[in-house]
Amino acid sequence: MRARASAAFVTLMAFAAFAVLGLAVAHRPPGAFDLAFAAWRGRATAFASPITAAGRFPAYATFCVLWLAGAAIARRGLRRAIVAVVALVVAWQTSDLAKAAFHRARPADPLGPETSFSYPSGHAVLALAFFGCIASAFAASSLPPAWRRLGIAACVLWIAAIGWSRLALGAHYATDVAGGYCFGAGWLVFARVCSRRARTSPAR
Repeated sequence: MRARASAAFVTLMAFAAFAVLGLAVAHRPPGAFDLAFAAWRGRATAFASPITAAGRFPAYATFCVLWLAGAAIARRGLRRAIVAVVALVVAWQTSDLAKAAFHRARPADPLGPETSFSYPSGHAVLALAFFGCIASAFAASSLPPAWRRLGIAACVLWIAAIGWSRLALGAHYATDVAGGYCFGAGWLVFARVCSRRARTSPAR
């Protein structure tokens, strides 16, 4: 019961931080924090472009199919995979709704086609929610400790790389990425709670 209360508190705090940050930046010029990261724009775009591409629908569809198929073949972890896929879809749809609600304009002249609003970064939301679930799967796996740590570190680095790519391509302000991570973190904790309940529920 205490673990559930703690998870609920963390989820609420993540969503609250997301909302407060969005209200603070949505209809104001970029502040000092955003301007400090503006120098990243245009740097290493040859690396940033494929990383950003890996955060779009075709890549996530591939990740989901591979995870679900692997879990079904191995006959373990299927519920966790299903929860992660559902969390991805919910995070995706709600982040689109949040973009429309906050209505923040994109930075001028992004280095790529961008049609939606800026806050939050959908790439950051989905990276934290989905690859956070994969990191949780590594943490709960029966792999040797060194492999578990390696898998978790790879997920963390990839989540950070996705956010960096959006700044390097000028597609978002830094606060968009930070808000996206907060929003994604809320869905990640919610997904972890659902995954634990699914594991402890009796089979029907």
